[in-house]
Amino acid sequence: MLVDPPRRGALGPNAVPMVTIVLSAAAMITYGFVVFGAGPGGPSQVQAAEPEPQVSSAVSASTTTSSSTTTSSSTTTSSSTTTTTTSTSLPPQPTDAPPHQARYVVSLTEAEPEVKQLAVDIAYSLTTYEASDDHRERLGALASVAGVDVLARASEPLIHAGSWSRGQVVYPQMGGLTDERASVMVVTRQTVGSGSEPAFSVVRTLDIRLVLGKSGWEFDSLSSAGGTFDSIGDLALAHAVARDPRIEMPDSARLDILAGRVSPDLLRVMTEIADRTPYGVVVLATGHPHHVFETDRQSHHTMGQAVDIYRVGDRLVIDDRSPDSATMALVQWLYDHPDVLQVGSPWDLDEETSSRSFTDEVHQDHIHLAVDVDDGD
Repeated sequence: MLVDPPRRGALGPNAVPMVTIVLSAAAMITYGFVVFGAGPGGPSQVQAAEPEPQVSSAVSASTTTSSSTTTSSSTTTSSSTTTTTTSTSLPPQPTDAPPHQARYVVSLTEAEPEVKQLAVDIAYSLTTYEASDDHRERLGALASVAGVDVLARASEPLIHAGSWSRGQVVYPQMGGLTDERASVMVVTRQTVGSGSEPAFSVVRTLDIRLVLGKSGWEFDSLSSAGGTFDSIGDLALAHAVARDPRIEMPDSARLDILAGRVSPDLLRVMTEIADRTPYGVVVLATGHPHHVFETDRQSHHTMGQAVDIYRVGDRLVIDDRSPDSATMALVQWLYDHPDVLQVGSPWDLDEETSSRSFTDEVHQDHIHLAVDVDDGD
């Protein structure tokens, strides 16, 4: 159970170095901010827009990334009445991508609604873009010249070049607050795709840092983008393995996968095993001793490169140790697999000629397999 910090507490030692972010007037109109003029010679300051009534259906003007609208009017006059009809249309959304989400409006009953509204608008801005967007230019509209590089590095996990992205704020929670600085942890769903189809959807917690300027709260930095994967493919693979009904595993193992703590090479082998037979997992990383027991060597598990399997099909490994068993067949298959560098099991297939296959008293009740490294448990 997490314990909330004091309402006005320290922001913690791991924040990205402070970079004051100043949004341009165009970007503020685009994302629903209010721009206040600074003193002579100073930059524009940014405040959170006053909360609006909750938008529940169509995309509001404040959520679109275009900077203009088209308005047409027609007037009909008769001897008794005059009727004026006005229609306002937003610029068309790209035909190959879904429309933008409606703007999340923070309730006035929330803690620090002004602070939260600015943070959720920034989270939305960072996670909403088109496949054709120039991300350097897009981030430049959020950051000052001095801050573009830092913002680009911090937001790298959110950027998937050549794909569109749609952000949807789930909830903003205060992470810390002093008289001059604030942290807002914004739970944000990011859906990424190409053409008309989404490739994956991931829910992240973004740590948005704000600083109090002369005219109100301003975007300071993105302290955390909520974790990273090397590619869209790796993230899609993680989601696929974590929800694979053929693989029984504890939630701690699923959390390891979704947190990016498990090697994609191991995830691919796990999927190949599931293609052969359903199986049960005891542990990936979390829950395993950090070091190989009673040694100073780090375990493959805590490096995200090993899995322990206690059940093959509907048989426990401990009960399925005959030479013609399904468990023995799987161990042989793993031993022959080019990406598996180590197999611990009830059998030593190479008869101690190498450490690639081994057995001992500990490995009678499970199969241990490791990938990607040359030594380990």
